[in-house]
Amino acid sequence: MKVLHVLDHSLPYFSGYSFRSHYILRAQRRLGLEVFAVTSPKHENFTSEIETIDGIEYHRTKWPAFSKLQAVPMVRQIAAVASLAKEVKLLAAELKIDVIHAHSPSLCGLAATKAAKALKLPMVYELRYYEEDAAVDRGKTRHNSLRYRLGQRLEQQALEQADVVTTISHALRDDLVRRGISPEKIFEVPNGVDTESFKPTEPDEELVIKYGLAGNLVIGFIGSFYFYEGLDDLIDAATILLAHRHDVKLLLVGEGEAEELLQQRLPESLRDHFIFTGNVPHDEVRRYYSVMDILVYPRKRSRLTELTTPLKPLEAMAMEKVVVASDVGGLRELLDNGNAGFLVEAENEKALADLLIRLAENESERLAMAKQAREFVVQERDWQHIAERYFAAYGYAQNQT
Repeated sequence: MKVLHVLDHSLPYFSGYSFRSHYILRAQRRLGLEVFAVTSPKHENFTSEIETIDGIEYHRTKWPAFSKLQAVPMVRQIAAVASLAKEVKLLAAELKIDVIHAHSPSLCGLAATKAAKALKLPMVYELRYYEEDAAVDRGKTRHNSLRYRLGQRLEQQALEQADVVTTISHALRDDLVRRGISPEKIFEVPNGVDTESFKPTEPDEELVIKYGLAGNLVIGFIGSFYFYEGLDDLIDAATILLAHRHDVKLLLVGEGEAEELLQQRLPESLRDHFIFTGNVPHDEVRRYYSVMDILVYPRKRSRLTELTTPLKPLEAMAMEKVVVASDVGGLRELLDNGNAGFLVEAENEKALADLLIRLAENESERLAMAKQAREFVVQERDWQHIAERYFAAYGYAQNQT
């Protein structure tokens, strides 16, 4: 079977979206599928129209010749869909594709639908998140604004026109049913992790020396510094923790729109305990996990965080690290409702601080949960097992055409 994946963007850009896409492609190839990918015009600044990463071909789509009107958001969206649909159609025909598999946002789904209908091919649409909810949480629009409602309408079109819809969480599946999508055509394929690449290892001595971590309990976060990640609550909780004991360092790996405000939030007298590393190459991320004792994901409560699941906590769990997370829907699912990590009330820095104080003083409790976390992801969230779920979705889609 030949599958063409239609993506918003991909590696070498670093994001949870890019990594999930690449993990899926690699796992499917190991399972015997021939896989290809094409990215939307939003994946810009590429060096070649075909870029090969780990032996997988990523085909790039150019923006059409630009005009002043295309600077208007809606016109730009229409232009992107048209360009991507044309590229998908050409590639699918040239490569003799059996299934077109588009991944949110709706731009990709709508473009793939046009191409699939023209070629009479089955089309699978994977909903990972609602773009309009992400825009709200990042301060780009307001709930129920014109832009928000337009995003909902475009998403609904993509969902209804697909032969099959796959999604990444129970919560998103339930929301799709509420939106009127037939349960029969919804398949759940959650986030996973490569448990062979991410596994327990000794602390990286170079990083221990570089950041002065020896003799300290290291609390960490690895990811993008979006406002909805709740890192302000983590800084406040760490400040409370430091009032009880001084052998603590907070290691924040990544960057993003909230960084400046986070830096301003640091107590001047405790700055040496807070370390911002900036972005690090993905092939070095495991080194940073290795020096951390507790990973914290203090997401704020919102429609986005209740419905979607991040990727990074699974990497930490595979590394046999303790994970502490807000009790929002997406994170509850990742932590098996608290059986593979510790859950704490969202946006409650005092409750988070109390839990961190308890864990700081109880190494045996930390080690026991870390082992449970590793066992859970090996049994339930290894990419190789998860990727097998797509066979049922593809089979269902083929039977619809």
